[in-house]
Amino acid sequence: MDKLNAINLFCRVIETQSFTQAAQQEQMSLAMASKLVAQLEEHLNVRLLQRTTRKITPTEAGLLFYQRCLPILNELKDAEDCVTNITSSLQGKLTISVPMDFGSRFIAPYLAKFTETYPNLQLHLEFNDRRVDVVAEGYDLVLRIGKLEDSSIVAKRIAKASHIVVASPSYLEKYGTPTTALELQEHKCLMYETQNHWQFNENGHEVKFKPQSNVYSNNGYALVQMAKAGQGVILIPKFLVKDELESGELEPILCHIKNEPLDISLLYPHRRYLSPKVKVAIEFFDNLMKEQQPYI
Repeated sequence: MDKLNAINLFCRVIETQSFTQAAQQEQMSLAMASKLVAQLEEHLNVRLLQRTTRKITPTEAGLLFYQRCLPILNELKDAEDCVTNITSSLQGKLTISVPMDFGSRFIAPYLAKFTETYPNLQLHLEFNDRRVDVVAEGYDLVLRIGKLEDSSIVAKRIAKASHIVVASPSYLEKYGTPTTALELQEHKCLMYETQNHWQFNENGHEVKFKPQSNVYSNNGYALVQMAKAGQGVILIPKFLVKDELESGELEPILCHIKNEPLDISLLYPHRRYLSPKVKVAIEFFDNLMKEQQPYI
């Protein structure tokens, strides 16, 4: 048995709760992955995993073994990266996920500087509004906007995104311009699928309500296009309508009300033992968002 590979594979199974995903991450067959963990259990003479048709969970012994082995594996990875950097520049595959619209506007135009600085890094950048699983899907880094749900993932807040309420001049001419937050209840509203309600702070008072809407979308760009066509009012991150506000295609309304800004965060699996390639990527995104904050 290759004990190191078996331990590494076992840790991936714990993190992904899946033999299939762990095998894919380690680029081996499912049969080989099962065999390695079975050999490890036989070697230790203890059951490490409880397997059911729905999920895989560690036994008490398995969890203890995982907690003791993970720092060792991270130390080994860190040692390999350090040795590599002595003899060559940063290299290898760097897999990053960013939101579609935000990434297109505020990240893609500046990536040339990153790739020129680190030419030996193989950058795999995915533009996706789906909430990817950082660990299970094998990402080095994920940029996420909004509330974070998984407390086990390391998150570094690098910026905040403000909201704005906008509508097209044609819509406002036809239906009138609301002067208070509650008047929005009488207007056609275009909603994100994830929005159950709208909430504002108006003159020191919290205002919360569910707008009237027959249009829901998971894509901010689609909502912007509908608003430009006079189909309704949207509450949307300011960065998505920057160009439309400058051109006059959309107008800000209710500028006196405030709402809670969204956190823009970088997510990665471990705080310690970060590889050099992830460290430079975190630094790049952190500096980029500091430069872009006035426009977000």
